[in-house]
Amino acid sequence: MSIRLAALYLALTVFALGSASAAGLPVAQKVVVFKDKKIDASVKYPQTGNRAIDAVLAHYARKSVADFKTFETDMDEQDRQYMLDTSYTVQRNDGKMFAVLFTVYEDTGGAHPNTDYAAFNFMVPDGAQVFLGEILDGQRGIKRVADLVQAELLRTIGTGTESLSDKETIAMGTGPIADNFKDFVWEPGRLHIYFPPYQVAAYAAGPQEITIPLAKLKDITRPDWRAPAASFDCARAATVIEHAICADAALARLDRQTAETYQAALRNAYEPTAQAKLRQEQRDWLTKRNAACSGGAPATCLSKFYRDRLAALVKSPA
Repeated sequence: MSIRLAALYLALTVFALGSASAAGLPVAQKVVVFKDKKIDASVKYPQTGNRAIDAVLAHYARKSVADFKTFETDMDEQDRQYMLDTSYTVQRNDGKMFAVLFTVYEDTGGAHPNTDYAAFNFMVPDGAQVFLGEILDGQRGIKRVADLVQAELLRTIGTGTESLSDKETIAMGTGPIADNFKDFVWEPGRLHIYFPPYQVAAYAAGPQEITIPLAKLKDITRPDWRAPAASFDCARAATVIEHAICADAALARLDRQTAETYQAALRNAYEPTAQAKLRQEQRDWLTKRNAACSGGAPATCLSKFYRDRLAALVKSPA
């Protein structure tokens, strides 16, 4: 090959790579690993060069390994090594959104290993993470998704002589609670939702997936996903605290996520006494929040209250 042809070939190659990367973010694989006699943990994750996206994904990977390491405390000497193996697929990378789906494989010595999902959706170019409760119009939007998902699952796995699930199991795993649909990818033209084993069917049925055409969600899709999206209707905000929450997107997200986590904890607290205890704790927390944060600068106060409550709810026994 002549020098001139070689130079032309190199130029065309660089142009082709540049054109491809212009449509989406470059992706390099990273991994967080920990291994000793008791724990073998590995979490792979993508690095894009976008600071906001990379910070969220790296935090997820590090926290996953750190949380898994805590199992060592309760392990006996005779227990076999516990394993965590998390891989990922980039589900969307088109210059408008970047979405990644993690598949989590855990073996902690039970009857069989467990599989779970974790999905992340980001807006490009700023890399702002977005959640389903910010894309859709509040509880009305979540209810629409729940109805559509339930109908499709009943049609595909919940009916017939060889059905993989039943109406009660499907209803329990797809009730109108945002936490039921947290593993989603907002794809061009459709909403793609992933359900790990047990959520909507028995373990033997495996994980399940549902897609909803975005045309069916058009009237409940918010025009501005960055606008504050609280757990209540901001158009009806009445108190100092409600106005403060609706004026701050970060506070509104904390408010919504706290409400969603509370709903999930309440759903998982099967015993009536446990449910009553959670309800009373939530009422007590709201009373303290309102008393402490109704002053002239409530944002900092509210942020701390919400983060503390979220931490407490996550630790609540099921």
